[in-house]
Amino acid sequence: MSRPDTPVYLQLRDRLRAWIEAENLSSQHRLPSERELAQRFNTTRVTVRQALAQLEADGRIFRSNRRGWYVTPERLRYDPSRDVGFNQYVTDQGYTPRTETLSKQLIEAPAWLSAVSGLEQGAPVYQILRRRYVDTRAVLVEHNYINPAHCSGLLSENTDASIWALFRDRFGLHPQHRQLEIYSLALKQPEADALGVSHGAAGLYIQRLSHDQQGTFLELDREYWLHDALKIVVNVGEPMAP
Repeated sequence: MSRPDTPVYLQLRDRLRAWIEAENLSSQHRLPSERELAQRFNTTRVTVRQALAQLEADGRIFRSNRRGWYVTPERLRYDPSRDVGFNQYVTDQGYTPRTETLSKQLIEAPAWLSAVSGLEQGAPVYQILRRRYVDTRAVLVEHNYINPAHCSGLLSENTDASIWALFRDRFGLHPQHRQLEIYSLALKQPEADALGVSHGAAGLYIQRLSHDQQGTFLELDREYWLHDALKIVVNVGEPMAP
């Protein structure tokens, strides 16, 4: 319960949280408009916006540009130590995955990619941009940079499906050594626009550098997640005996 001297917008934040819980609003349930909430809670729209922004920062709700505010689904559990693809771990947690290829092309490796991958600058590289969904919500934008040396023709395949499954089943490639980087960031304009959020919204960045079974650079995967869509869970060691 809020203290009497708590700012009005924080008091409203707590009331809105309690109302969402009391109404048992389900995942991705759309909230009433800001005008309706202002009338319901006898306050101003400015105060409503401030309170909603606080709930968004807490990961309780999310805003979709031009569509309104929604109840945030339970965060996906992601274990980076396991070789489990997006489709599988989304499905295993009771959601429906979907992938949309936004663009794919053959480019020349820029200097930054050469430094990361060991490819020569200017070497041919497949670049694939995808948007991925959990149920109907877009939760990440993914930039894939792939060495075409052992998967010629990949761009003609269905890249809305699992790229790792294509590596394995179509080209006999098995990603082995992986290096991961994970950190928070503010989403820049291209990724924010693709995810329907405001420029500068909080995000989570995951980068995977993968090599194939011969130790050759295979793929650099750069993922830009919504901050409230994912939680990192890593199991370390063996379970203790009872």
